[in-house]
Amino acid sequence: MIRFEPHLASIPCSTVLAIALISPDSAYAESNFGCSGLEIDNEIPSLEGKDGVFFRINTDIRMNHPFSDHSVAYVAELSRTLAAQGTTLVYVPIPTKSVTMPDHLPPEAALYGFDLDLAIAVHDDVLNRLNAAGVMTVDAREAMLKTSDGELPFFKADFHWSAAGARETARAIADVITAHPTYEELETTAFETMPLEVDIAFSGMRRDLQEHCLDTLPEAETMTYQTMQVESLDLAGGDLDLFGDEDSSIPIALLGTSFSDSEINNFPGFLAQYSSLEVVDYALTGGNQFGAMISYLTSTEFHENPPRFLVWENPIYTNLAQYGDQPMRELIAAAGPNCTIPLAPQMNADDTAFRVDLTSLAFGPEDTLFVDLNQSAGTRVEFSFVSDEGLTRRKIIERGERLTRTGRFYMPLSGLWPNGAVTVDISTLGEFYTEPSVFICTTKTKEEI
Repeated sequence: MIRFEPHLASIPCSTVLAIALISPDSAYAESNFGCSGLEIDNEIPSLEGKDGVFFRINTDIRMNHPFSDHSVAYVAELSRTLAAQGTTLVYVPIPTKSVTMPDHLPPEAALYGFDLDLAIAVHDDVLNRLNAAGVMTVDAREAMLKTSDGELPFFKADFHWSAAGARETARAIADVITAHPTYEELETTAFETMPLEVDIAFSGMRRDLQEHCLDTLPEAETMTYQTMQVESLDLAGGDLDLFGDEDSSIPIALLGTSFSDSEINNFPGFLAQYSSLEVVDYALTGGNQFGAMISYLTSTEFHENPPRFLVWENPIYTNLAQYGDQPMRELIAAAGPNCTIPLAPQMNADDTAFRVDLTSLAFGPEDTLFVDLNQSAGTRVEFSFVSDEGLTRRKIIERGERLTRTGRFYMPLSGLWPNGAVTVDISTLGEFYTEPSVFICTTKTKEEI
């Protein structure tokens, strides 16, 4: 993963202008915590808002979110593919702090070009395009605006939501799920959520900001909750089952980022309470926008026991096209039944790579190569495609350390030559201890290719 280390030359012109308009002395004087230099912090350039609320410049104050029509089309295709297997996708874009807590924005936000009406319009446009494409999409911003008086949907000095924000979003998701026609087919049970005590979540953002401030910044403090089943479904202790029952279909699989993978906000518990359905939490902290989805959709667990509803929580400012078309194409291929045409791998002498002939059938850029290493290993697989003129094009799939080792990798045949490739050499780190399996994922019949 590339680490972005901003320096003065890389700061946008609007940021430089804003910094120039705010002298260090005046910024220091106006801070309620004796903060200075927040705007040019190397890790998280930020602005101090009202009542101790801080906003990230590069995400919260940004007006445009990279959610192209191509990304919308891919999410829609994933939704249709899952639906064909009996799973309903529920997409939940987490809004920015600025459009959810606008009353806490500082006047300086305008110096960066921030316009609240336009920011809300951009947010709503993403949701409208997803809904128009047939993707069941939840408006988490509208939900979080309904938090009770005195409750903030986000932590003051962190970008994550509080239990209040998680609760209202879970309520909105449950409203969508319970209104779905298939909901009546599911066995429901009652859940009860009880408050426990006020607790403090770890906040890397607050720790970074604190280095710029003399006084102590607000902790990531929230009331904590525990959700219990009122009627037991083979759960000995009565607690919410976050691991699932291997012998029954999962009602709701929760996928996402650190927003969902945090016990302190009780997000899966609230979702279970309001939907009256069991929730299994597969969310992953530090896996970027795709980590949890790739780990789950490429797993044996998903293929043997797909959920009835798949809730995908994803911050709206994450770019689904950041790594090209491969991640979304991988999710679509992994979710469907179309990887059925086998290819014969030819292992090299030292069992470190194998070659696949791609000339036996007419493959196209819309097809995907599926490699199953048949072993729970492999964080990096390299594909070296060779053209009919001997040219080589290399593509790599690299799994983060926090992703589940499923041994399954999907590489689209896009971005090659007009005539495609004639062979591909596939290697990973280390030797192959079992013979891998290779398939083509295509919607065409074998006669058509």
